[in-house]
Amino acid sequence: MTTVTWRAVAFLATRVEATWREPRRGFRLGQSHGVERAMSEPEIAASAHVLERVPAAIDHWSEGSAGMDLIDVIRLDEPIRSLSPIGDGRWWVGPDDVPRSLWASVRAGEVDSVYFLWPSDGDVPLCGWGCTVGPGSASMGAGFSSIISDGWAGYPGRLHPEEGFVHEWLHQVEGVLRGRGIGTDILPNLHDVDGRTTCRSTELPPFGRTYPDHHRETDTWQPWYRDLMTGTVGGRGGAEAACLGLRPEHWARSLPTR
Repeated sequence: MTTVTWRAVAFLATRVEATWREPRRGFRLGQSHGVERAMSEPEIAASAHVLERVPAAIDHWSEGSAGMDLIDVIRLDEPIRSLSPIGDGRWWVGPDDVPRSLWASVRAGEVDSVYFLWPSDGDVPLCGWGCTVGPGSASMGAGFSSIISDGWAGYPGRLHPEEGFVHEWLHQVEGVLRGRGIGTDILPNLHDVDGRTTCRSTELPPFGRTYPDHHRETDTWQPWYRDLMTGTVGGRGGAEAACLGLRPEHWARSLPTR
């Protein structure tokens, strides 16, 4: 079996000094706020360490169908000076907020996946812990995931601290494959997990229960990601009774730049 390998680069933006604005109320502009925070050195080290776990998780959970070559983890000490609105009064660091000098290190067509980690202050209304867009010109043709580093202190207590990073990467994969005709009849939406279980033996996680039930007991979605990546997601009966998810022939179509 051939492993389909995504080439990835990660940026650690250690400082943010930016502003965001509350939603407009009628004819009045929303109040402007500043966000300013710097990662601590332990936070930087923990973030780099969890990123370095991602390639092994992808290889193991996909059972060799997919891989990630994490080419570099690049530290950026120049402050992030802007945030972008992403709708519904929420904000993120998007591709256009990344300094152009940093994008100069990513040549178009040579990277499939970008991670961008940055520190928030806990007050910015975010689009989520992580937010992802599919490949686009603003990110040199690569998928782009913007993730806050704030939860770094909890990584040692997690069974799979890298799983959130795998989740955001799977959104990048999802974005590519949706554009190439892979619908939900093959690959369920990444958040469409309620009521689902595995096609695998009940002797394996989630042990015959639904993925959410397993998560409530273990604080991990790892079986869900494993099954999405190996075509072993169970349905809810009826038309969805067949096993769903990505098989090698789907992975072969997943690379955004090749």
